[in-house]
Amino acid sequence: MKMKKKLASVLTVIMLACSLPWQAQAAAPIVSNKPHKAPVATPPAVSEAQPVKAVPEPVAVKADTAAKPAAAVKASKQAKPEKKAKKTAKKKSKKTKEKQSKVQVQQSNWRLKVAQQKLQVLGFSDERPSGRMTEATSTALKSFQKQHKLKADGELNDATYQKLTWEAFAKEGIPKVKGKEIVSRAAKYKGVPYVFGGTTTKGFDCSGYVQYVFKDCKAKLPRLADEQALQGIFVTQKQLRPGDLVFFTTYAAGASHVGIYAGDGQFWSASSSKGVMLSSLKDDYWKQRYYGARRVLITNGEVYK
Repeated sequence: MKMKKKLASVLTVIMLACSLPWQAQAAAPIVSNKPHKAPVATPPAVSEAQPVKAVPEPVAVKADTAAKPAAAVKASKQAKPEKKAKKTAKKKSKKTKEKQSKVQVQQSNWRLKVAQQKLQVLGFSDERPSGRMTEATSTALKSFQKQHKLKADGELNDATYQKLTWEAFAKEGIPKVKGKEIVSRAAKYKGVPYVFGGTTTKGFDCSGYVQYVFKDCKAKLPRLADEQALQGIFVTQKQLRPGDLVFFTTYAAGASHVGIYAGDGQFWSASSSKGVMLSSLKDDYWKQRYYGARRVLITNGEVYK
């Protein structure tokens, strides 16, 4: 009995020892030399009730903008202020031109009005001076131009205006009296004292003296200097001849002093400091105050440019 029990226990041990390697092999993981592949994730099922929203594609960049380098984009931004500046300059120049044209129109209207007055004096028109070019004025100008061998286009050009002014003056100015006669008479009163408002040899003011000298030569002139400045025709200093009148701005604006041109840049006048005396146009005092000159003697001749 004892032997049977021992044999049974030995067999049991042997059986247990033989079964252990097989159990170990079943429990150990299978190792392979091949690379191990990562498991593929299965995408979740999409429900038909909730469709997938389409993702918007990125907005395409315009070829011109994409192609331009950063410097070119900066330059284009800088060009915008330049364009604005040019537009502003154009607007300013346009306004300036408009102002200049308005001034030119005003001047031409004044000149045309004077021309219409001269056409009346000469008998070429009976139209009332308006400063506006009319058919009647144009016709009168053509007639005048034909008579004086000018271009008969009916327009008021410089040559026509100058000739009109002279012909009207030749009809209305002081005739026969010569410049030398006027200058000789003016020198006769040298040293007569200055008296404001004076018109006699006891005392002269400037315009009273000039009027008295011309009256001595049987020639009429208005009493005041600013009135005398409206007589005759305008002459420049280069065109001055003895007997022409020269005007200055002294105590008041405009023509407030008058003298008689004597030749060689000198003139006679009744000065407030020394009475009747001979002065020079080149003296600083008179040079700074020179206002202009007028020709009132027809014998001093036509004025040319």
